[in-house]
Parts: sequence; C-alpha cells; structure tokens
Amino acid sequence: MSYMPGNLTSDAFKHEIVQHESLHLPVQWLIHESDRLQQDVPKHWHEELELSLTVNGHIDQFTVDGRPYHTKTGDVLVINSGSVHSVPIQKPGTEAFTLFFNPDFLRAALPQVSEIVFATHPNDVSAVESTELVDYLYAMHYTVRHDPMNYLRITRLAYDILDELVMHFSNREFGINPHLIQTVDERLYKILFYIKAHIYNGLTVAAVAEHFDISTSYLSRYFKIKLQMSPLAYLQAVRLNKAYQYLMNTNKSMSWISDTTGFGDVKSFERLFKKKYGTSPKSYRQQFRK
Repeated sequence: MSYMPGNLTSDAFKHEIVQHESLHLPVQWLIHESDRLQQDVPKHWHEELELSLTVNGHIDQFTVDGRPYHTKTGDVLVINSGSVHSVPIQKPGTEAFTLFFNPDFLRAALPQVSEIVFATHPNDVSAVESTELVDYLYAMHYTVRHDPMNYLRITRLAYDILDELVMHFSNREFGINPHLIQTVDERLYKILFYIKAHIYNGLTVAAVAEHFDISTSYLSRYFKIKLQMSPLAYLQAVRLNKAYQYLMNTNKSMSWISDTTGFGDVKSFERLFKKKYGTSPKSYRQQFRK
C-alpha cells in the first residue's frame, strides 16, 4: 500500500490519492503498528470509501467532516468518498487497520454508489448489527497480515464487508433509515450530494443556497461549522477531484477537462490545480504518467 499525497498546499485539507498496486483486488489496506508513535494524518480527502478499525487501544480525535470521534477497541469508522478527515498523532499502544475500497469495484458492484451514504460510526447505530461487520474486518485484518497473497479470501471478505454496510448502514435515499438520521447530519449530506450531482453544470455557491432556500451567508457559516471550510472551497475541491481523475485516466485536453468539471475556463482550472499540487496540470500528467 502506498500513498502519493497532494503537496505544496496551504489549504485546510488535502486530496489524497490512494495508489492501487493490485488492481485486480477490490481493496487496499494499511496496518498501523501498535508499538510505534503514529504520525498525524492532516485534513485530506479521497475518492475511495475508507473503513478504519481500531484493532487495539483507542484513537482520540479522529475527525470526519468536522465531527470528532473517540474510538476504542472494536470500533469502526466509515469515511465516505469525498469526506474530509484527519487524525492527530497517536501514542504507542494503539493498533488500527484501514481498508480502502477501489472506486471502480464499488461502481461495478453498486451502480448507484454515488447516491449512497454510509453511517460514519456503525457501532453507534446498532451494536448488534455492527458485530458481524466488525468480525469481518478483524478477519480481513488477520488475513492481510498473515496471508496477504490469499486473494480469494480477501475478495470474499471485501464483498461480505460491503454487503453488511449496504444492508444495515447505508442510506440510499436521504431520510429513509431512521437510525442513520441519528448518526449523520441529514442536511449536510443532502447539500454535499446536491453539489456532487450538479458540479458539472457550472454550479455556484449562490445556486446551492437558493436550492436549499437559505442565504449564502448562512451556508458559509454552516460549512465553516461542519467542515471548517467555505462552500466555495468545497466546490473547488470536488471539481479538482473530478478534474484529477480525467487528467490522470484519460488523454482529454485541458480545455475539455475544464469545461466538463465546471471550472468555466482553463486559466481558473490551471491556477487552482497549481495552487493545490504545486505544478501545472500538464506537467503533473507528464510527471506521473511516464
């Protein structure tokens, strides 16, 4: 498992690119050793669905979309695609296991995955129903630690884990699952889903506020409280994420990418990309696609 984080940024968050070294596997993983001082993980986001299992010990101040979580042994946190999250430095004594679902696998297994929100803290939703999810994650942790070449078992467990999430901890239509209403901010996810669904259409902060019948000043305060960033910063982050996927996975021109992702003009796209990644889109593509 390796990372190639966005660099040279002064923003409040980073876009993290999870490199899928074994593309035939539906998941990748990280094991955080309990006998080492864990480095802090600054605010960032990525397209992958991420699950974090506290194998032993406890994690303090794991923040997801502005909300802090304090986990103990056996707790699971689910970080939805695009959610901003961070973890401060953790002292030795805590072992954690992080599982990333390949976005291409998710889109194939769940064609409507972009419309699905998973509960951030399944243990809080149902201690009974989360037991099987936790068991599957412990089984995955044991397998990748002791038998990482057992691709058949890893793939089977990935399906089992995803099935548990969809069956008991997903919200296909906002407001349907009463348990999820208690654990997620329904309005926030409605707004984020709306942004994601309309980002290609030159969406503006004013248009988002108008759709939800609130003022732009209220929307700005709301985002500052919930995500510690402005609505414009979030819009730009989503656009950059989409643009990055086109940049690295297609041969489309800069103007096509800019128009498709709603930047409006190439100069705006290039300026924001360079601010985020420290170089122009063309140079970045050449550097990492050699």
